[in-house]
Amino acid sequence: MRDNTPNSKVLSGGGSKDPIILIQSVAFAGHTIPLMQVAEYLVQRGYDLYYLGGTEFQEPIEATGAKFIPYLGLSDTHHQTWMPVHGLGIGIETAPSCLRLLAACMPSQLESTRNALTIIREKEPGREVVIVSEIAAAGSIVAFRLGAPLPAGYSKLPKVLGINIIPPWWTSVDYVDFWMDMPYVPGQDPKINRLIAKLGREGIFKEAWERFPLTLESLSAFKPIESLFGDHAKKIDHVLWDMHFVSPDKTLQMCIPSLEYPRSDWPANFAFGGTLPPKAWRKPNFVFPDWFTRVQENSAKDVTSASRKKIVAIAQGTLAIDWENVLIPTIQGLAHRDDVLVVAILCVKGAELGDRLPIPVPANTIVVDYFPYDAVIEHADVFVSNGSYGVFSHCVAHGVPMVLSGYTEDKGTLGMRAEYAGFAINLGIEQQTPEAFEKGVDTVLTNPKYKTRAMQLRAEAEEFDALGTVEKELRAMF
Repeated sequence: MRDNTPNSKVLSGGGSKDPIILIQSVAFAGHTIPLMQVAEYLVQRGYDLYYLGGTEFQEPIEATGAKFIPYLGLSDTHHQTWMPVHGLGIGIETAPSCLRLLAACMPSQLESTRNALTIIREKEPGREVVIVSEIAAAGSIVAFRLGAPLPAGYSKLPKVLGINIIPPWWTSVDYVDFWMDMPYVPGQDPKINRLIAKLGREGIFKEAWERFPLTLESLSAFKPIESLFGDHAKKIDHVLWDMHFVSPDKTLQMCIPSLEYPRSDWPANFAFGGTLPPKAWRKPNFVFPDWFTRVQENSAKDVTSASRKKIVAIAQGTLAIDWENVLIPTIQGLAHRDDVLVVAILCVKGAELGDRLPIPVPANTIVVDYFPYDAVIEHADVFVSNGSYGVFSHCVAHGVPMVLSGYTEDKGTLGMRAEYAGFAINLGIEQQTPEAFEKGVDTVLTNPKYKTRAMQLRAEAEEFDALGTVEKELRAMF
């Protein structure tokens, strides 16, 4: 029986007799930042924590209070080596490209996790270990489950709590999610979904499916992949990323139930973990830029005041930074509006739009290279994005409706989920015009149902208590 009940019990926190916690996450900002939030919470609760992560994040990881262990090989440098050569593609290309990257990183992930476990055993002899693995970083867990040798000093794999901060990797008889523009159809005949999954296995995922067994054999992991799916493998052809989802002892999908399509066949290790709360971005040495005063003064005005402008925030995350996808056309579409104040975040320190913006920066627009999302979202009336899970979660946590349009990684499927949840306009994966973005923003601002629904989701997320739920599930493994 799965326990998806929100956690309201105050737990005792860590103690000297508790296991050591090893957290690992993929070395991308959008994957590391949420797990750092979990790490900081657990450290504050008294747990002894090690963090296996990318070397570029060493300083912020150590600032959480965790002891840092660097990734080895490609898992640390894939954004500098594999990505420039192969890329992730767009649309239908994205899913198989992600699988090829997972296969390429699996050997170094396994080596890195082994190394981290060895370091912990040497420094903390006699202490048990529990692994908290971001799902995209669970390639090492997959390899261990399929027979890869454990590091010296371990007779069995430590318990593993999975944390998923992207759309769930699970091929269901109720919905097949290939990260494409495939809408959820309630009550769709399972035979249709089985056919879609089979065509995917024999089509766009064929190369990746053939590559993974070779990778696993090179790691001395000889058990069949299908064994991870149990009897469910007889019901539908699984996509290879499903391996990551079922390999932990427990996998928490970090959202509330209202943000995800209902499925009758979630794996036995699945539970909703809740949407992560807003981050504590106010650091002691934080200095507000001059332009932020303009935002704060606007928000301080009465909502009925004719001089109060609607705040429209725009960002595309740290990976999909083709600003011509969302950011630039939104600026263009709203350039003539004197009733809005646009804050466009480039998400790259030191970046500038330069001549990529075909018009001068409008008087109603502020362009900033890098700025904490939560600081802006607190004041936003609508957030326009290509749809990363991080900003999706930020907006739910703040009760802010969205306009979405993205075509890389999981962005398309995020737009559909946000629209399904009722707090967003989804413009789809095709490149949209400035007029389309203006219309989407106007729809959200003038129809109160989007703000009402966003506030309902915020209340559900607060009641769920995501960080408390993570701790509850973690302690269940001690």
